[in-house]
Parts: sequence; C-alpha cells; structure tokens
Amino acid sequence: MRIFSAGLLFISLASCVFGADRTITIMADKRPVLELTVPQQAEVTPIKDKTLIHTTNMFLHVWPVSGAKTVNEAQVRLGDVIKGDVLKFSASLTNEITVAGSPARHFIGKGVEADDGDDATVDVVIFELGKQMFIASVHGEGNDASREREPMLKMLETAKSPQNQQVRK
Repeated sequence: MRIFSAGLLFISLASCVFGADRTITIMADKRPVLELTVPQQAEVTPIKDKTLIHTTNMFLHVWPVSGAKTVNEAQVRLGDVIKGDVLKFSASLTNEITVAGSPARHFIGKGVEADDGDDATVDVVIFELGKQMFIASVHGEGNDASREREPMLKMLETAKSPQNQQVRK
C-alpha cells in the first residue's frame, strides 16, 4: 500500500512541477466554437482563420470551416482551406473515425509545403462539433505527419463544445 501511495504522491508532484494539461478555446466569427485539452507548455497561436498548436511532438493546425454543414461539404473545401500550409494534397488512405461523438474522416496522404515547395506527408481530419465543421492537419517533410498522427488523434479525442455554449443540433 505504501508504494501505491508514494506513486500517487509522485504523480501529483510531477503534475505540479511539469504542469498539468489545460483547456484552450478556438474561436470562429468572434465566438468560441471548440475546446481542446493541450499540454500546459503547448504554444497556441491564432493566425487569421486557423489556430496553430505547437507541442513537443506536434504542430497541429485547426481551421473552423465556415458555411460547411457536413463532413462532405468541408471535404470539398479541403484544398482551399489548407492551401496556406499544404498544396496539391492527395489522400492515399481514408479512414472513417469518430471525433466528439460524431462521424469524422481521417485522410493520410502527400502534398507540397506551401512555404518552400518541399514534398510533404500530410494527415487531415475533418470533423463536426454541433453544426460547426473543422479541419485539423499535421504535415511535414519526410515522415513528420506519421510521427505526429497519434498525438493529433489523441488531442482531437478531447474536442468538446466550449463551456456555456449550447451545441446546435
């Protein structure tokens, strides 16, 4: 019993020293539309129409997709939404998954980095929260997207409606 108690004490102290996770809110049209749980040390930067979340093992880009009402409608806009980061995206694998209790689509493929024209691997998830559609993506040269896939999917598992906001069904 003593070892178990000491283990819990260590976990509690580690949370204090290293910082616990925190909740961030993503905005669209000046209103909160999405909450995600991120590591305490994550850098969260809103940039125009997207939010960039930088952790020790991932650069996650999240875009609210205005006007899209379904995953299919958001998918039609995919290339236009991510073009500031990835051009010529082509999926080689599509998985049907669930995010925030709703059907979502996970694409794995390739593209070209918009900033320097280098070949890139790309993972994209299109999901819905209430009536708001989102596109989330990780990408990079070499095998970067596959290394960032698991942390991205884990973070998206925390997606929920902002507190004090009703989900429109």
